Order: sequence, then C-alpha cells, then structure tokens
Amino acid sequence: MNPRFEANGWQAVVADQFTFSNLRMVAQAICNFVRKQQSYIDNFPPRLVIGYDSRFMGEHFAMVAAEVVVNNGLDVFISDRAAPTPVISWMIADQVSTGAIMITGANESAEYNGVKFITSHMAIASEDTTQNIEREIEILSETPGYLHYSVNPGEKIFANPKPAYFDQVRRFVDVRLIASVPMAITVDYLYGISSGYLHEIFRECGGVLTEIQNSPHSDFGSLVPVLNQENLSELQQVVAHSQENLGVGLAIDGDGCHMQAVDQRGTLISHDQMFGLLLDYLVREKEWEGGIVKPNRQNDFAEQVAVLHGLNITYSATTDFRNITSEMVHELAIMASDGLGGYAFQGHIMERDGILASLLVLEMIAARKKNLNQLIADLSAELSAA
Repeated sequence: MNPRFEANGWQAVVADQFTFSNLRMVAQAICNFVRKQQSYIDNFPPRLVIGYDSRFMGEHFAMVAAEVVVNNGLDVFISDRAAPTPVISWMIADQVSTGAIMITGANESAEYNGVKFITSHMAIASEDTTQNIEREIEILSETPGYLHYSVNPGEKIFANPKPAYFDQVRRFVDVRLIASVPMAITVDYLYGISSGYLHEIFRECGGVLTEIQNSPHSDFGSLVPVLNQENLSELQQVVAHSQENLGVGLAIDGDGCHMQAVDQRGTLISHDQMFGLLLDYLVREKEWEGGIVKPNRQNDFAEQVAVLHGLNITYSATTDFRNITSEMVHELAIMASDGLGGYAFQGHIMERDGILASLLVLEMIAARKKNLNQLIADLSAELSAA
C-alpha cells in the first residue's frame, strides 16, 4: 500500500510501512511536486529544509531524505540536531526555503515515524497539496527504477535551528517580564523533543522553573506522548503540592505542537478556556487585530470572548489543521485552534506551536499577576455581564 497523508502527515510503523524505500519514494514525490510548482513559489530552484525529532533512527531517516533531495539538484538545509516541528517550521523562513520535510511520528507511539511536508508559508501542507503528492507517489510506484538522476546534485548545508527560533520567540514574548515575577512554574515535556527549551529560553534572564520528564527519549519513556489525564497526572500533583498562588503547570506534547496548562490547584485547564484566555490577552494587552479560526460552532468560551471583542469567527468543519491553516491565512486571523491544544498565532508559523503558546500563557500570568483560576473567573464574570 502506498503512503497516504492524513492530518499529521504520513505516519507508519518503522520497519513495516515506514521503510527507507517508502521514505525515498515520498521524498522523491515531494521533489517532483515542488519542481512542478516552481513557477508559483518565491525562490528558484526550490530549496528544502529537513528536520527530525528524537524517535528511533530519526537522524538516519533524515539523511536518506536529504540524499534524495540533493540528487534531484535541490539544495537542502539539514537541522544539525533533533528539533521540535515548530522549530523546523521557522527554519523555512530563516533559510528562505520552499518548504520542509519533517521526519516525525507526531503524537503516535514510539514504534511510529513519519513525514510532515511543511510549505513555504510554514504551514502543514493542505489537503490539495498532499493529494498532489500522493498522485506523484502513485506514478512513482508504477515506475521501476525511478531513482535515476541526470542533474547536478544540490548542496547539503547543516544548520542549527535554535538561535533563529529563539530570536523569533523573543519578538513575541517578554521573557524578562516573566522572569521578574515570582511564579512557581513546572513544565512537563512528556520525554518529547521540546525537552529543555523553556529552560534554555529562561536561562539568559535568570528565570527559574521546574522541569519534569524533560529528556528526549526515543520511546518517550513508554508513554504515548499526548496530552491526556493519565500522562499529566504527575504534573498535576507537582503543581498542586507547591501551593503557590501563582503556580502553573505547562505540558508540551511529543513533537512540540500542542500544549495544556494546569492551574495552581492542579486542575487541567480546558483547551477552550485556554483559547479564550490567550485571545483576550492578545487583544487587550498586545492590541492584536483580526479574527479567529476554530472547529465547529459551539458558543463556547473562546467564541464568547471573540464576540465580546467584536472579532470575526471562522469555523472549520474538522480539527484537521490542514484546513484550519488555509482559513487562518485567508482570514488574517489573530489565532487558530484545533480544539486539541494546538494554537497558531498571527505573524508566526502557520502551524501549531506548543512552545510559544506556553510562553504566552506565562507572560499573561506575569502581566496580570493573577493565576489561571482567577483569570478564568474574571473573564467569565465579564462575559456573563455582557
């Protein structure tokens, strides 16, 4: 069966469907696609970024994909280390590239790996794009010996994606403000690839935080690295035990795209409530303008906040971010959410970023000097009175 792209790209079990052979075919299909699109994209010839996370054989799979790309005559910028998906997405802008091949199993269990294709807009490829890539895969699967190249190879350039990403984050978040306010911050990385990122960002400002499950494991410490009650129970206990008024817990999923917060009592904040809180903060304190994109019409907390501020609301029929992204670009939205803890922000990558979302939560608490429970109560009261 040929590789197929779903909401988080193509994922399959390593050594079963996710093989070197299938990866080469997918990489070749992406090269064929971007070649056909080159009259519509910004740079010529196409240049691709390749990244990978901490899953088993990730670096080796990335190098296999890179060989296919350079043998097509295209230059490739390869991350010199395992990195979260949002960090590789920003690498596209930093290196002025056509897109990125990200080797990641997203939120699947450790036996999976996969490929996300991220476009020049730093957005996960739309359904139309992935369908075009799948058509290229079908053609290749019927073409024996298709990996015969007759062009001069491109150049392989290794680059550290962290500095440019950190610079971008600092343009959005006042890290020094966060570090200046006494808060009991606990971050749970679920042994994912974002491990240590918040500590590294805070370190230069003298900020202090506690990190748990904070080393990237290829098997995620036997977890399936998703934001669910079972996985976040330790974070809840740590935060509740601190008994700090400005205590907060933040969890970031396996590939760095989703986040969830825990209030000072150890209670999980719903994704809908977090969407509403962040939206209110961005509109009031940061004076952002635009609308929002979200799945489904539910008259929920985030929708009520959008109505309070007179913002346009665009609804996506699904939680599939391939569709949500296209709506966000079209509507020039402040924020987009998949309803599952994934948030994208205006002026940043058009992909979900759990690292940036976590930092914005901390900035909101620091700026307003209220815990998440108080912030929800205050905003709920205002919505009721409106």
